[in-house]
Amino acid sequence: MNAGIVTTHIPPAKGYGGVSVTASVLTKAWVEGGHKMALVASDESIDGRLRPEQVCLGEQVDVRLYRCYGFRRWGFGLGAIPELFKLCRDAPVIYIHGIATWPSTLAAVFCSLLRRPFMVAVHGGLMPEHVDLIRRQKPHKWLFYKWLTFPTLRRAIAVHCTSETEAEGVYSVLGKNARILLVPNGIDSREFKVAPYPAGAGMKLCFLGHIQQEKGINAFIRAWLKVRNPEDRLVIAGRSVDGDYFEEFQALVEQAQGAISYSGYLERGEVMDLLASSHFLVLPSGLEEAGGMRENFGNVVAEAMASGRPVLVAKGLAWDHLESFGAGFVFDRTEASVCEALRKAQSLGRWEWARMSFNGRQYVEQQLDPVKLGERVWQVLKKFGRTDLPQPQAKRASL
Repeated sequence: MNAGIVTTHIPPAKGYGGVSVTASVLTKAWVEGGHKMALVASDESIDGRLRPEQVCLGEQVDVRLYRCYGFRRWGFGLGAIPELFKLCRDAPVIYIHGIATWPSTLAAVFCSLLRRPFMVAVHGGLMPEHVDLIRRQKPHKWLFYKWLTFPTLRRAIAVHCTSETEAEGVYSVLGKNARILLVPNGIDSREFKVAPYPAGAGMKLCFLGHIQQEKGINAFIRAWLKVRNPEDRLVIAGRSVDGDYFEEFQALVEQAQGAISYSGYLERGEVMDLLASSHFLVLPSGLEEAGGMRENFGNVVAEAMASGRPVLVAKGLAWDHLESFGAGFVFDRTEASVCEALRKAQSLGRWEWARMSFNGRQYVEQQLDPVKLGERVWQVLKKFGRTDLPQPQAKRASL
């Protein structure tokens, strides 16, 4: 094999969002580039355990799933120990998706002990607000970060970040000498069809994501209720977690008197249908003051643009330049700014909307090609794959 890959969850696992999707897209891109790999992940999925034959990444990927139990979100399972040790021993270089989960931490420790070169994609785990929340409110997790996560990250050949904000978070905890590779996530636009202009009256918005504070959906709803027109609609799809935030969400849905629909978790085809029937996707991550926002990229933004759907997105992710190429509107993390962006969207004519739709699709095709972006990451892996690990305090690698 040319490389080993570690991820906590892998599609078609359901319920674990962007990290698993990114792991799949990047692995497929490397397969298309002719590389051979072995991948270790848990068999966890919210609707039943995965089998290796269900994970369709290509014949060049040896998929090794271990039994997950107990702490399912973190991919815990003792079977990970021998699988990860063998992978880190045998592969010339390791790429790790995520931090502070059971498999990602074990893999980083094994690589460090075996002096095996490895790269880590932190996937939002070190976003500044998220780190600050952990430091203030989760002392045990902060000790875990200090004793295991940070020391192993310092031994990585590079930390893969997808946005400037994410890179700032890494520098803040690892220091100015941190070796960072800044490459956005890719998306295969060939898997998405551009739908025609949505039928019906009013402006239809959709939100795809968990109903949780860091996603900012309740704060967005409160702003939307103040400026929506009578025929405007908002459709929300994603997993929910019982608690005060979801109860507040339910109250806001009730307050909307039918203008908001909550669909729960949707299958892939249903997500595509929802995007096709919407004028805009919204991503308000970080809008809540105490959300501990860890959204580093927002794959759903790229997926919406690939489907020809403009986007309304909060500042501070990888999309602060969205308006510069004319594919939507960016708002500050204030209610007034959200309302202003919504009014701009409401005022768009059909031709102006179509131009935004075209611009978004073009951007994905030209700037987010997964094979080209994956090759940029691969070249760094290849550069270090046959050498010893750089010293922790070495000068920042030229990436």
